[in-house]
Amino acid sequence: MAISKKGLRKIVVDNREFYWKFNEKIFVISEEDKNSLLLVDFGWYDVWLFVNDKENKSPDFEPKSVTPKFVSESITYALTQGWDNGKMEIEFKNGDYKKK
Repeated sequence: MAISKKGLRKIVVDNREFYWKFNEKIFVISEEDKNSLLLVDFGWYDVWLFVNDKENKSPDFEPKSVTPKFVSESITYALTQGWDNGKMEIEFKNGDYKKK
């Protein structure tokens, strides 16, 4: 999977280089294995999308602020769950990670 490095931020976790960015989710790729992709759902959603659609609104909870420390913790969690290559999706809600 070819992902342009434009707009990506570099982070080093356990002496391994990763690149990350976020929109609605955090996208992380490994420098070593370009086919690895980690998606982190940290709870952000556009509240304006649900102004007139209260039934389908996501449950209320406080989304996590995205900082390099949070990204590092997310990568560490994913690595402990067996993410080395391929795609993995994890979710962070109410202070806990969960593998999707």
